[in-house]
Parts: sequence; C-alpha cells; structure tokens
Amino acid sequence: MIKITLIFCLVFIGAVNEQSVYEITWEKGINGSAASPTIERGYTVRWTWTDGSYKSVSSLSKGSESFDSGMIKGAPKFFEHTFSNLGVTEYQNDNNPSMRGVVTVVNKLSPEDKFIKNISFYPNPVKNSLTISSLFTLEHYQVYTVLVALVAEVKGAGNVTRVNMDMLNSGLYFVKIFSANNMQSTLKISKS
Repeated sequence: MIKITLIFCLVFIGAVNEQSVYEITWEKGINGSAASPTIERGYTVRWTWTDGSYKSVSSLSKGSESFDSGMIKGAPKFFEHTFSNLGVTEYQNDNNPSMRGVVTVVNKLSPEDKFIKNISFYPNPVKNSLTISSLFTLEHYQVYTVLVALVAEVKGAGNVTRVNMDMLNSGLYFVKIFSANNMQSTLKISKS
C-alpha cells in the first residue's frame, strides 16, 4: 500500500510541475522559430510586451484557432490564449506584420519532444545578446567554440534566458542548454 501511495504522489507531483504556459517575448525582430511553439491541446501561449510600442497578436484566417488581442501599448503587458483545437494557427502583429509566428497544437508530446520542439532562440546571427526560451525551466547553459572549447557556463534564469555574447569573437558557437530535469539540446549560433 505504501508503494502505491508513493507512486501516486510522484505521478501527481510530476503532473503539477509540468509547464502548460509557453512564453513568447513579443518584441521587434521576433519571428520564425522563436515565435512558433509546438504545444499540447489545452496549453496556453502568453505573449509579453517588452517595450512601449503598440502591438497586437492576431490569428490569420484559415487557422485552427481565432484570437485577437487588439492594439496594446506599454510594458509589461501581455495577452494569453489557450489552444483547444488540433492544428496550425498562424498569427502576426497587425502594427508590424514582420512580427509573426505559428502555433502548432498536437495531442501529446513526450517530455523530451516537448523540450526540444519548444526551444526558441533569437537573433541568429547574434551581435550582443542571445535570447533562449523554453517551456521548461532552463537550469544552465554552456557556450562552446567549434573546436569544443568551453568559453562560458552560466546558470539559467527561468524559462527565458539571455546569453551575453558581447565578449566573444565573430564565428560559430554551440550553446548547450540543460533543463531543470536534465534534458539537453545544443544550438548552433553565429556571432557577428
């Protein structure tokens, strides 16, 4: 009986700790993979404004979901939408249509797939600061040269982390990121 209770508690704690909100920093220059999560049905996407400019988050026609934040100005402000339909929904900022992305909703993802499919990073190439976001808490990251020399190792800062690449020379780098529950992925980054 004690074993069954312990197993139930571990499963319950795992379900409670699972992330169900995907954060997108909604700022000028974001598009593509940085704004295109793959999530499970019932998950919420939160777009957060980081500057004072007018922005919106509006779904485009023919998507599986429909939403519109209207124009919002200020920071910090945010808009959330919980996705209930399977499929693909494209969206954009009506004030700056180059800010766009795609939300893909699926039935179920393994924890590893959820981690790998939902790592976003921008800009690439990077000049000063690389932004990395994930559904999972980023425990730490390591920056390597193409010759596999470790040049930096830093603790993460939650689901969104900024990597200072200011002091690095121009060239290619690998950024190895680790989640709080030991999942990992490596990003190929160009420093200009």
